[in-house]
Amino acid sequence: MKKNITIKELSKILEVSISTVSKALNDSYEISDSTKERIKAAAKLHNYKPNKLAVNLKSGKTNTIGVVLPSIKNFFMSRVLRGIDSVIAKSQYNIIISITNESYEKEVQSVQTLSNGLVDAIIIAVSEETQIKKDFSHLTVLEDDIPLLMVDRIVNSINCDKVLVDDYNAVFNAVNELIFEGRKSIALVSSINNLNVGKLRTKGYEAAVKSKQNSIVIEGSEEHLENELSSLIDLKKIDAIMALDQESSLAAYRVGKKKEVLINKNIAIIGYASRVISEHLTPKLTTIDQHGKKVGITSAKLLLKRLDKFDGGFESIVINSTVQKRFTS
Repeated sequence: MKKNITIKELSKILEVSISTVSKALNDSYEISDSTKERIKAAAKLHNYKPNKLAVNLKSGKTNTIGVVLPSIKNFFMSRVLRGIDSVIAKSQYNIIISITNESYEKEVQSVQTLSNGLVDAIIIAVSEETQIKKDFSHLTVLEDDIPLLMVDRIVNSINCDKVLVDDYNAVFNAVNELIFEGRKSIALVSSINNLNVGKLRTKGYEAAVKSKQNSIVIEGSEEHLENELSSLIDLKKIDAIMALDQESSLAAYRVGKKKEVLINKNIAIIGYASRVISEHLTPKLTTIDQHGKKVGITSAKLLLKRLDKFDGGFESIVINSTVQKRFTS
């Protein structure tokens, strides 16, 4: 492989100063067009590429954005990442992605490493362990350091730009739709009760069923959810299920399928799951669409605005979810 030459070596070949080479390659008005053309042609011929690290150190910028996410196995988060990347790819910035796997320690390590001169800004969705610990000191120290944008899983006490989904209203509206359709006893199932988004969705459910019917809230592992739902269906205690995440949605669906109560609509289900999964189930699952790619696009655009020397007040943008009605409701 042909070795890249340095700017110093290129200047010797051309018999001009290093400063002249640098200015020519950056289209400086101080250098004549003929000299620029000669230097650029030589740079291409000799495979010269600027040392990005040196350029970044000189400018004080990295032209890189860190993206810290709890998981990309989660369909919503993968769509958020795709939205972020679609915007950043068209800008002068690159992205570094760190996946925390819901770990507080991994999140702290990632944020500290990225903020130590590797990136100009960070987009983050905080991990489950971080929300349980309620220790956000690794994020608060960034408030006066580099721009921080929180996406979906936000911390209200931290001063930064935020893009989130209206979890409360999404579930409130979905449950009210089930009530309007005549469902008398709606169970809520969740495996994300430790997350702020899960708590907001639960509040939306409780507000919808308040004074209209008793609340039935089941939280825990998929196995626990399936066992509890099986008992409730056998006892004919419920006629609908509101599931708050993909794991609980699939647990509810498996029970409904096993008990043969979906085809005849004895049990209705609204859940959270990717379109790929929900549309390929038989019968198809009604889901709440969080518009993850739009969340990512909005997040990236807001952060780029902040990086473009925007010094106005912090913004919080809410992306509304919609119910994608299919067979199960």
